[in-house]
Amino acid sequence: MAEFISSGHVRTRNYCVPILFLLAATAAALTVMRVYDELHGASFWGAIWSAHSGDFHQLIVRDSILPRVAVTLLCGAALALAGTLAQQVLRNPLAEPMTLGVMPGAYLAVTVAAIWAPGWLDGRKELVALGGGGTAILLVFLLAWSQRMSTLAVILAGMVVNLLCGAVSMAIAWTHYELLQGVMIWGGGALDQSGWGVSEWLAVRVGLAVLPVWALSRPLAVFEAGDSTVRSLGISVQRMRLIALLVTVALAAFVVASVGVIGFVGLAAPIIARLAGARRVAQRLVLAPLLGALLLWATDEVVQTISAGGFFPGHLIPTGTVTSLLGVPFLIAMLPRLRAAPDVESADAARAPTRMPGWCLPLWIVLALATLSTSLLLTRSFHGWRLLARFDLLLLWGLPHTLGAIAAGALLALSGTLLQRMTGNPMASPDLLGVSSGGALGIVFVMFVANPITPAVLLGGCLSGAMVTLGMLVWLGGRTGFAPERMILIGVALTAFFQSVVGAVMASGDSRAALLLNLMLGNTYFVQPATAYTAVGVAFLALVLVPLLARWLQALALGAQFADGIGVPVIPARFAVLLFASILTAVSTLVVGPSTFVGLIAPHLARFSGARRPATQAWVAALIGGVLLGLSEWLSRQVAFPEAMPTGLVATLVGSGYFVAMLLRRRS
Repeated sequence: MAEFISSGHVRTRNYCVPILFLLAATAAALTVMRVYDELHGASFWGAIWSAHSGDFHQLIVRDSILPRVAVTLLCGAALALAGTLAQQVLRNPLAEPMTLGVMPGAYLAVTVAAIWAPGWLDGRKELVALGGGGTAILLVFLLAWSQRMSTLAVILAGMVVNLLCGAVSMAIAWTHYELLQGVMIWGGGALDQSGWGVSEWLAVRVGLAVLPVWALSRPLAVFEAGDSTVRSLGISVQRMRLIALLVTVALAAFVVASVGVIGFVGLAAPIIARLAGARRVAQRLVLAPLLGALLLWATDEVVQTISAGGFFPGHLIPTGTVTSLLGVPFLIAMLPRLRAAPDVESADAARAPTRMPGWCLPLWIVLALATLSTSLLLTRSFHGWRLLARFDLLLLWGLPHTLGAIAAGALLALSGTLLQRMTGNPMASPDLLGVSSGGALGIVFVMFVANPITPAVLLGGCLSGAMVTLGMLVWLGGRTGFAPERMILIGVALTAFFQSVVGAVMASGDSRAALLLNLMLGNTYFVQPATAYTAVGVAFLALVLVPLLARWLQALALGAQFADGIGVPVIPARFAVLLFASILTAVSTLVVGPSTFVGLIAPHLARFSGARRPATQAWVAALIGGVLLGLSEWLSRQVAFPEAMPTGLVATLVGSGYFVAMLLRRRS
């Protein structure tokens, strides 16, 4: 595995101890203050060893505050250890339990049980969550097994299963919003405790999971040299990767079964530990769990302090939705120590065709035209299926929404292609830039300050948030030469921070959360004709400009040294590609919200079709993205008639299902 931080041969200062001390001091101070306020001067040790059954304050300290601290430390350590294992064996800094589909699978299982089998959750929520997470990872293994559990195959399968489970959960939440308030709070990572039972249950299982990690510490270190070196030493790459991922699944499932979904810790803690100075695998296996435990503990104490201060009266903020509050500053502060790009296996590992068949491009053009015609002319009414005969309705309603959806799909696909080509990372997608999440945060802001809330106000907030985020991305990236691996991690940090705010609003029970849910899922109801036609114009302009970047994209994918050697201006080229992709993402966000699936998958579908050169892949991906979102926009109006489902949600359901079927077919 090529290091994505400075080499171990370069003497750099180790920041692990100062970071750990700062987090521990912050969390401990806030905990002591809370215990002191609760006891009102009574003896702390007396509350622990001889709490009076009639003293409510002593019981709160013994059976609620202290167990919560214990559970928080165990969950943070388990998630960080799981993320360390996943990133090590997959050689990708973006791998974690969330992206592998474990947590979304567990949450989906609990959501389904809450609606159709609530009796299963009565004392058996842990088993339901474990079953869901286990099923999700089994699907990932099924999809990736034929590729010998290669890095690229596991990453793609995990991302698709993650998106599919998340889309199904959001679809259920959209149709049963009032019934799922409790599940949504639990799904946000609620750490409240009423005794020591959960902490004891979790401690035993995490302790057992640590045993195979200790046994695998030496073989895991060999993975840094690449799969070929591992095989030359007589170690089975497939078996080792499977064992490590099974331990990852177990750790993540234990956490989900205990407290719900907690994001960002499994992703950020291993990266921060590595950037802070933990070079060797053995060091990271110790320091990352410590960092994850303290990071989650400090975050939880900050959240409780804010809640107790009355800033959000009457609203419960699950800690799992805001874990990025403290992690993001540390991650961004450490990014200047980043040196080299992560080593991700070549896209050739997916066995894409070496040449694009001559019928591929015409086929997607025909499908795009068929999608446009079907969406404009064929619709449902209260009297059944019919052709739309009124030309005025076609121009007023059908044409803007259809063209807007197709253009947004093309823009997302183009942005994803640019990012994956520039970074060489198959997990790079427009949402990782943070621009779409910034647009969503702008929507949240205007929802709480604007009166009345109109479509124009919402679109203005979305555009403002996206542009502010773009400015932050360019400012932070400019300090590091727009290195692709740094830009991805900056985008991940900004996305996590913005999503923590949006997630807190979603789980707070506020009456505006239902409207926000529709907007987050990509509902095109609020799209104005001017916005839709602007997106069409930008899409056509982008298709014309992409070939001008083809040489840069091909050179950047081979590394900065190679690109510089053939005369490519690396920093200006990176900046141009990043700015171009960000603008395309911002425009698409105005139409379909922070939709993520198309930008991730369309470039891979284009490559599987044989489109290998940058310009060709971009054009084919744009057609695929347009077909996916255009067809989804039409289906969103027909499936639940007379209701209209969010277009982004339908796109994820249809597209991820198709992608899973395609992987299974290629497996045979």
